[in-house]
Amino acid sequence: MTPKLRAQRATVPQALAQQKWLTLIGLPVLIYSTIQGIFFIWGLLFVFWGVTSLRSGRIFLLEDIDRREDPALFWIIFAMWLGTGVTYAYYDLTRFF
Repeated sequence: MTPKLRAQRATVPQALAQQKWLTLIGLPVLIYSTIQGIFFIWGLLFVFWGVTSLRSGRIFLLEDIDRREDPALFWIIFAMWLGTGVTYAYYDLTRFF
């Protein structure tokens, strides 16, 4: 019989380093901005999603879409994300100024 190896516990600094800090900070910010009706933050998020999808060549909307396999669908979703992001940011920011 082979002995079972115990999983090593991560130390507190290791556990903190493994956290998804951007997401843990972003979720409450998005919830707060939605409650307060501040939608330019969502606009920035849509633009961010578009830019990262453009760089990676993959986009996700209910399922993975690869730019090489389905270019028309990729570019339609990309344009919608970019357009929505710019629209949200523009109209929400012009409300304040």
